Amino acid sequence: MNHGYEFVDDEVVMNVWAPKIKDMMVLRVKDGVKFPMNGSSGGFKSANVRLPPGERYYFLADGQRIPDPASRFQPDGISGPSEIIKNDYEGVKKWKTYDLKDAIIEEIHIGTFTKEGTYESAEKMVDHFVNLGINHIELMPLNQTYGTRNWGYDGVFIFAPSYSYGRPENLRRFIDTLHENNINVILDVVYNHIGPFGNILGILGDYFSKSYINPWGQALNFDGPGSDAVRSFILQNVKYWIEEYKFDGLRIDATHAIFDSSPVHILKEISTTIKSLEHKLGRKIKLIAEDDKNDSAIVDRLEDCGYGFDASWNGDFHHSVHSYLTSENRGYYEDYGNFTDIIDCLKNGYLYNGKYSKYLRKTRGTVFAGSRRKLVVFDSNHDQVGNRAFGERPVSLVGDLKARLFAAIVLLSPFTPMLFMGEEYGETNPFLFFIQTEDNEFANIVRNGRMNEFKDFSWNGNIPDPSSIESFDKSKLSWKLTDNRGKQFIEFYKKMINLRKRIVSDKYSVSSENNVIRIDYEKASVYISFSDKQQIIKQGPKGTRDETAIDPFSILVQDT
Repeated sequence: MNHGYEFVDDEVVMNVWAPKIKDMMVLRVKDGVKFPMNGSSGGFKSANVRLPPGERYYFLADGQRIPDPASRFQPDGISGPSEIIKNDYEGVKKWKTYDLKDAIIEEIHIGTFTKEGTYESAEKMVDHFVNLGINHIELMPLNQTYGTRNWGYDGVFIFAPSYSYGRPENLRRFIDTLHENNINVILDVVYNHIGPFGNILGILGDYFSKSYINPWGQALNFDGPGSDAVRSFILQNVKYWIEEYKFDGLRIDATHAIFDSSPVHILKEISTTIKSLEHKLGRKIKLIAEDDKNDSAIVDRLEDCGYGFDASWNGDFHHSVHSYLTSENRGYYEDYGNFTDIIDCLKNGYLYNGKYSKYLRKTRGTVFAGSRRKLVVFDSNHDQVGNRAFGERPVSLVGDLKARLFAAIVLLSPFTPMLFMGEEYGETNPFLFFIQTEDNEFANIVRNGRMNEFKDFSWNGNIPDPSSIESFDKSKLSWKLTDNRGKQFIEFYKKMINLRKRIVSDKYSVSSENNVIRIDYEKASVYISFSDKQQIIKQGPKGTRDETAIDPFSILVQDT
């Protein structure tokens, strides 16, 4: 049975899994009329009601007024009524889709991407992506959270796009505009926990695990009593974003924190669902994991006993380059910092592929034997910037020259590259962690928790308050595109992206000498200097070409 509602003729068929509730009703807000819900198999409650699109309603669960746990829109936030949304917007029916081998991704947070922080204002910036050469946009989570300011990883209503950014139809038009400009759209989703404030699932049924502890909230119940309904809740959400909003893929947050001992892991079911949707819809749909375990099984094929994902984020590559350029060696950067780490990542995919981690005090990772396109790399992202105490971007830590070097090795690497919004024009505004809450106890928990995390990195001082409006406002992009510095950055990124599209291939080899990395592709050799002195290199196969000087922290590309 489906969660939420379906339109049947002039009525809405409502379903909610609520085995803990004896008496369930639908409350129509405009006139207070109540519609009784009948119990059915498996703990579901159902009712046929007349609620046209735009109508607002609550559930009455044993007398307690709550929103619909599968709400499609919360126009007044997590405590307000749910709104009936009917997807009768046709929009673009066919558009160009890409395999990951052709992907250039940029991650954005709608609320800070523009001054207005809306889908409509973001839609006006699509030409910027086209001009740059970006063909994938990855949206940080959109699901409804507490308040109006949030990264999105504390989502409460996973089917409801946040009202802070606009209405559902605004989101659909934004996606359509991207598709019209040959840009695919990936949505970041969170299936490892539900946010703490406004979380009503626990009063309805056993949505949460009694066996596992999640670092960020209650872990979802994928393998205990009642887990069939929870699994269907998540799998329906996967289909919902792809079919109703026409997303071209999903990025699954923290797959290492999704616990499931079932014969078929929920991640494999998600992958199978995506494959079925590809066949049904006739278009490529990407599935990307954030896996902290360096487990190559996440991208192995289902028929090879893997999880069947298309790609996984590769933190090792970021940490290796970042630690070397910044000399940071505290916290998880303790495991990185040698120049050879960068070489090992380029050669092997993971650095920790069965090696002992000093930071974790245990062996980490597996050997990665797949295409390097299955690993997504970056010089920054929401975590690596926003989880710093002061939200500094690489350009603020190492300067323009080294920041562009970092971008170059990402864009000219054999991996799949991802940018973080603003880096392409040298954005210096920080990206801070921010929330909105009127609960002082929760604000203190968040504040103290982050302070404890920062101790590992020796980040001290007057650390910005996540719950302050200033932290949010400071994180908005400045969009300084037209000054000389901005133009130089843009032209550099365009050049690197065009080079990538022309020369990068799956077949490659890596070598280094005097802190100059050489990546030999079929069409060209790429030299990336991490040296602070000018170096002499021998270009061409086996040094058959003339010797050439390469400047400190610069890039040289030689066609073969």
